Amino acid sequence: MPFRALSLTDVVSRLEALYGPPAPPAITDPFEMIVADSASYLVDDDRRARVFARLREEVGLDPDDILGTPTPVLVAIIREGGMLPEQRAEKLAKAASTALEIGLDNLRELIRTDPKKAGKLLQKFPGIGEPGADKILLFSQAKRTLGADSNVLRVLVRLGFGEGDESKYTRMYRSTAEVVAPQLSKDYPWLIAAHQLLRQHGQEICRRSAPVCEACPLAQGCRWFLGKSA
Repeated sequence: MPFRALSLTDVVSRLEALYGPPAPPAITDPFEMIVADSASYLVDDDRRARVFARLREEVGLDPDDILGTPTPVLVAIIREGGMLPEQRAEKLAKAASTALEIGLDNLRELIRTDPKKAGKLLQKFPGIGEPGADKILLFSQAKRTLGADSNVLRVLVRLGFGEGDESKYTRMYRSTAEVVAPQLSKDYPWLIAAHQLLRQHGQEICRRSAPVCEACPLAQGCRWFLGKSA
């Protein structure tokens, strides 16, 4: 099969034809996104949504509410969210403390007026690195980026957008972000949908192990697949 490089627009169009248009993200508030990521770990989206909903209903999403909840209660509420619930409860508490230290009104204002500075503040939260900060800024419609998580990044690197070296994740992330930057739309809903579609593709077909390449509409433009086939 001859290689034919795909543009980012081609990639997103083919994925949308495969999966259909994604629904708008359910959570777009910066702190709520951090809470959702802190409460669950390595579970599917349905479980993440259930944990987040229970936390919202039984505790609340205000930093003071989280800090005012005894740790055993937090642990019980978020237990469904994966392994090490005690550590996840500690992470939630630390996120709430950081939110009070920074000030959520201040953070939201900076996201609107100074995304670069806001990105640095977001990385003060536990578990939020450069990719996570970029995703929050993307969903806040403050920065043109794909906010690539591990699933998005794997798809992009296999297609040839950037250099792959999983032992140097930050370098790989920045390399990919630099390559895709000229192809990023100015339309935020399109960028968010692109993130969602690439993430879904990385979860369902372009998996880290046992990818289903024969079902992939991007195979002809995938350097990784064609190199493996050769």
